[in-house]
Amino acid sequence: MTDSGSFARHPGVFAVDSAEEACLDDRWAALYQETRPVLFRAAALMVGAAEAEEVVQEAFERAIRYREFFEEVREPLAWLRTATARRALGRLRRRRLWERLRVRLPSYESVEPWERAALAIALGGLVPRDRIALVLRYYQDATYEEIADSLGIAASSVGPVLTRARAKIREALT
Repeated sequence: MTDSGSFARHPGVFAVDSAEEACLDDRWAALYQETRPVLFRAAALMVGAAEAEEVVQEAFERAIRYREFFEEVREPLAWLRTATARRALGRLRRRRLWERLRVRLPSYESVEPWERAALAIALGGLVPRDRIALVLRYYQDATYEEIADSLGIAASSVGPVLTRARAKIREALT
């Protein structure tokens, strides 16, 4: 593995020699050139043009992390379309949640407005694990895996933690 190529800089993700690395780079570049326009158009319709490129990039990042992508995925466009849609859906959910919460935030200025905001008060009432999970997910855009690593729990447990925390926030804000 060399230090010069883009995939070589990610130890553990790809363990390839420079010839294989160049081939992978070419395959990814070709796939990107071929599929980006259709993925971008779809993402722009889902989340708007301002966020569409990020959604497509996140989908490709996910694909690149999939070590056996070219060997196991029969329909790369379909796989990338699904990944793009899931990332767009996640953004839309976070946007919708933020819009609902933002309406409830007081608009007045004070010495410490963040301490008086209804959301901050509601977050303060959560157990630390729930609060950390919500902040990581909705303020830092962390993945379930990143949240799981931060909390020391299984990635499959993150969804229920977030669901419970959102329900508590919803209850506190109504």
